[in-house]
Amino acid sequence: MQVLFDLRPPHLVQLQSRSVDVSRLLSILLFMIFMALSFWNIGFTAFKYLQVRQELSASLGRQSEVRAQSASFAATIAQMRTLKTQIVAYLEFTREELPAVEFMKTLEDTVPDGLKISTLDVTPGNASMSGAALGDDQIIVFGANLGSQSYIVTRVSSPVTNKSVLGTRQIMDFQITCSLKKILDIAANDPSRQLAVPAVVGEEGGI
Repeated sequence: MQVLFDLRPPHLVQLQSRSVDVSRLLSILLFMIFMALSFWNIGFTAFKYLQVRQELSASLGRQSEVRAQSASFAATIAQMRTLKTQIVAYLEFTREELPAVEFMKTLEDTVPDGLKISTLDVTPGNASMSGAALGDDQIIVFGANLGSQSYIVTRVSSPVTNKSVLGTRQIMDFQITCSLKKILDIAANDPSRQLAVPAVVGEEGGI
């Protein structure tokens, strides 16, 4: 057994026990700073990662929404193009066919007895007819009847006539043209489409 004795004076022993190892303290301090910076860096990196991931998810969601909206817009544009085509076709029909239909309805009341129309050509704004009649007076009546239909006919040309023979009967071949109104003007001036407005008669003594 070996026993060691410290033979130094007591005040020297107390001074040595109170002395601080500066290098060791500095090393511990630097290590703690390093650890703190490391943990801060890890936490900041994790925070930025989560933030970037959330932004990426939001961007993907907006991208999907934009794609859905683009598909919806494309479908709407296709429907509008189809509707435009239908409207254009309807307008063409209205511009060209409806005046012809209205004019043919008018012919039912304007053709006199003894006159026959053999050809009829109706184009936008114009109608051309040819046929045969038993006499000039029927052609004149036919032209006058056409001119009286002012809601659809604007002008009637002078008929071009030519005498011909059918069997033992002499007939008059004719050609006649007239100018037609547009369908909107026809609808606005057709007496059958106008509403009758009853007249209001004030009572005697009224204001």
